[in-house]
Order: sequence, then C-alpha cells, then structure tokens
Amino acid sequence: MNKNILVLGGGVAGSSITYYLSEKGYDVTVLEKNSGVGGLARTCYYSGHPYEFGPHIWFWPGGEADPINRTVAILAKGELLRIDRRLFTYIEADGRKYRYPVHFEDIDQMPERAAIHEEVRRHRDDQLKLIETQLPELGHCKFAEYFGAALGPTLYQKFMANYTWKMWNIPGDQLETSMVWADRFRHAYSRSDQSTPARGLRGYDPLKFEDHTLGKGIAFQVYPKHGWNAVWNAMVAKATVIRDRIVGIRDEHKRPHVLTERGDKYFFADYHTVFCSIDIDELWGENTLPYTGRMMIPLLIPGLKSAFPEGAESLHYSSCEFQTRVTEMKVITQHDSPDTLILIEVPVLPGAAQSFPRNTIAHALEHNLFAEKAYPQQSEHAFATYQAYVDRGAKIPNLRYVGRHAEFKYWGMPETVNAAYQKALAFEPV
Repeated sequence: MNKNILVLGGGVAGSSITYYLSEKGYDVTVLEKNSGVGGLARTCYYSGHPYEFGPHIWFWPGGEADPINRTVAILAKGELLRIDRRLFTYIEADGRKYRYPVHFEDIDQMPERAAIHEEVRRHRDDQLKLIETQLPELGHCKFAEYFGAALGPTLYQKFMANYTWKMWNIPGDQLETSMVWADRFRHAYSRSDQSTPARGLRGYDPLKFEDHTLGKGIAFQVYPKHGWNAVWNAMVAKATVIRDRIVGIRDEHKRPHVLTERGDKYFFADYHTVFCSIDIDELWGENTLPYTGRMMIPLLIPGLKSAFPEGAESLHYSSCEFQTRVTEMKVITQHDSPDTLILIEVPVLPGAAQSFPRNTIAHALEHNLFAEKAYPQQSEHAFATYQAYVDRGAKIPNLRYVGRHAEFKYWGMPETVNAAYQKALAFEPV
C-alpha cells in the first residue's frame, strides 16, 4: 500500500490533515511557502507582545471531550488560557459604543429607538422570538435579505450594512449566505441535520436578549498559553516540511504534477493522496477567484497598561471607517507588560501591496501582518468559478481539498481543523 501523502500548504488546514494522517501511520510531505507552518494563525511578536493575524481565540462546542477540542488540548500540553470575551461596536453617528453582537436592551439608548422597536417586532411573536416561516432561508438568500428581516432595516443599516461591505468588498444585497453564515452555523453551531447540507436555516437570531458575546455557551473557549506556533509545529512534527512555493499543476492530462518555485516536480502518481489546502485557483497557477485581504497594523502604546473600556477584547467599527475592528491583544494572550499592543484590522484588495513601500510589505509578510487573500469573497459568480475548478480537478483521482481556501468557505480555526479531522476518518491506519 502506498503510504505517501502530499499536502500543499502548511496553514491550519494543511497542518491539521498532516497531523491526523501522520497519527495513522502515513508518510506526509508538506510544501509550505512560509518559514513556519500555521498560515495566518501563526504567532508572531511585536516589541515582545504576541499576536496573530487577528484574535485567534478557539471556541468549539462539546467541551474537552470533543475530539477537535481534545486535539488542541493535547498539542498545547494542556496549557490553555480560558477566555471570557467582551466585544463592542462603535457607531460614529451615535457617538457611542454598544455591545457586540447587537443587544435588544441597547435599543433604548439609540436615537431611532421608536422606529427600531417597531421594526424588530415585524417578524417576531409576543415573546420576541423570530417567526421562522416569515424569514428567508440562510443558504438560499442574500445577506441583506436575512439580516435585514431579522433585525429590521434600521439596525441592519446601523450595525451591519457598511461593516459587511467593507469586510467582504461586496455589498450585502450581493453577498450570498450559502457559504458564509448558513454553512458556518450548520457546521459548528447548528443542531440541524448535517447529513443534508443543502438544507436552509431560519432559526439564527442576530439580536441578543441577554449579555452575550461570540462563543457564549461554548465551554471550551481558549487560547494556548504559549501561542499557536507550538500547536502547529506539533501537528507537523512527524512529517517532512519543505519550504517552497507552489507554482501550480502542470501536464494535467498526461502526467499531472505540482511544480514549485525551485523547479521541483511532485507527481500525483507517486502519492496515495494529494491534499490541496491553498487557494484552489492558485493550485492551477491562475488568479481568477475574488478574495478580500487584510492588513494588520500593530500599534504599541508605551506606558498604557490597557486601552479598551471594561476590559474589552475588540471594538468593531460599523460605519465607513477603513478599519473593521481594533483588538487589544493582551486581553487574549494575557501578556504581562506595562505597555499595550493594539492590532488594527483594515481590509485590502489583491494588488494592494503595490501601494506600500517594499520594505514595509516584506516585513509585514514575514511577520504575519498582510494578506491579499484572507477571505473568499462570497458571491454567485465566485461560487460558479470555484465549482469549475473542482470539476477541472475531478480528472485527477487522488486530488482532495481541505480548508477554507481550498474549499472556498468562511471558516475559522475550529471549523478548519474539524474539516481535516472528518476527511482523515476515511483513511485506514497503516
């Protein structure tokens, strides 16, 4: 039996599938362009302060008994920081912050409170529970349709319309929900029948009626005490990691192989399975799928112990500012310092690197602060383009896909690790 596995990309997805298959006895080779594995979730440091490409807090249902959570606990050697999150949104027009996500009790503090109360009740019963039959189905509607109905037009415009547009570079009336919210909630949070992926969802309520934050009710909400690098490095410890950039698939009709920047060729026929975890269009040496990138701006404030109100982790900015959110990393990492590190998240588009000095972009790329392709842009055209690549790859029988970029999903770390775990279940130990 051929025990050789080739993994293209050593980000969260590539490292995870490497770990699960290595544990089953397979010989795994990983091609990774960066100096370390972990992709955008690898931990870097600025003036001694740890940070990642965003606040990578792990939250996944099921407690430590869940196999996905158990993976993180084992690889972090049980050294985990428990996180109690506090998130806010700043609304420029109101000149004040509100809780994030949107809270019903905060409506009375808003200038348009009378109109908002009337709009919120349009699709709710006497107990203010959403009437599901009056809502469009997540997965079969546009983002603005569902959230505009669930929140009402005023709250949607105030908290979500501009935020969504700048986050994805696509307005909410064009943004599909099928691979954004519906897929993510079914995958991680929904109790829906996961054997019917086409099934829509109506039950998600973006309006909260008690003190609520992301991950509320999920007991396993953690951050590795020593950062994420140790977790990703442990995942690939039994594998061979080669630092090289993938150019694309060549000779796909006769002797398909992966060509790298160094000129090496990796023939599909030499492997039991080849897992792609990089952008699927880049796998073919092309650049056709739309993505939205991110630039993280680290701002160290000397002599300021903490910056955010009420011990908050993040402030979201829902108007037309450049930034989508600003995170105080110490709240997550619990780094002990008389200073604080603020991480400002700004959406960018492919090609944006040309607008910055070369030395700053080189530093940003090496220190996990810049990515022109961070989130797959969720539009009808993008889905059709993605499916065409899947159909094209179907002629290579041992080519598989795993992770957010290869599967064109809006996933966080837990969903990505779970995707790798589920795919590894089909492999027998060797």
